[in-house]
Amino acid sequence: MNKNIIINGNCLDEMKAIPSNSIDLIFADPPYYMRTTGKLLRPNGTVFQGCNDDWDKFETLEEYKKFTFDWLNDCYRILKPNGSMWVIGGMQCIYTIGYIMQKVGFYLINNIVWHKNNPTPNFMGTRLCNSHETLLWAVKDKNTKFTFHYHVAKELNTDTVKEQDYKNGVRKQMGTVWHFSVCSGKERLKEENGKKLHNTQKPQKLLERIILISSCVGDTILDPFAGTMTTAAAAKKLGRNYIMIEQNKKYCQFGEKRLSQISYKEDIDRCRRK
Repeated sequence: MNKNIIINGNCLDEMKAIPSNSIDLIFADPPYYMRTTGKLLRPNGTVFQGCNDDWDKFETLEEYKKFTFDWLNDCYRILKPNGSMWVIGGMQCIYTIGYIMQKVGFYLINNIVWHKNNPTPNFMGTRLCNSHETLLWAVKDKNTKFTFHYHVAKELNTDTVKEQDYKNGVRKQMGTVWHFSVCSGKERLKEENGKKLHNTQKPQKLLERIILISSCVGDTILDPFAGTMTTAAAAKKLGRNYIMIEQNKKYCQFGEKRLSQISYKEDIDRCRRK
């Protein structure tokens, strides 16, 4: 299987060509099945462009559950025995995904809360602001000897250590609540007309943390819903190989350009596989 590639296709078709037990780490940002209706208006009357893409739409929950089972089943097949997998989702889908992951055979290690420093407000004031998403970290078996760089995680942990204490060398265990801003500013990819390219682009620092603590230099990372290639960008920067699958041709084209501007930066030595 070729590495460091972007495959323009449907993951349900393309993953069939990936050999069993060949991938070290999988990160998946699947459709959330948001089930939004109508227009979401800001207080000033302008329309908020949320996730209303065709790739997020399913006729029924049963259809979404079957789709989820199919791609997770293939992920289970192609993941190495000692590999691990991360899946991110919102409240609309993460419980369905987590249940199906366990039905397929995955064993859950942790669930991580990504607390957004700058979440989209609830414009109508009708419910609490959705200020977090959930990540599930899983392996193929309860006894899997998966990669986890404990000391790297401590070094990266700025969530539970005060800034001045961190500067003074204080390090603590990384917890399961992570603080990152949503993707914005220069990091947000834009189309020629200035509109954001992808409605749910994830911050690269989130992917870098995942890759650093749960993979080694030279490992191969798969993202079956690659979008704007944030996973590939983080992998290339950190010396990992990548296989990206994305059915939207435009996302692939922008992703290729994005990756051409990234170069490998020397990783922490203890992240190398012994």
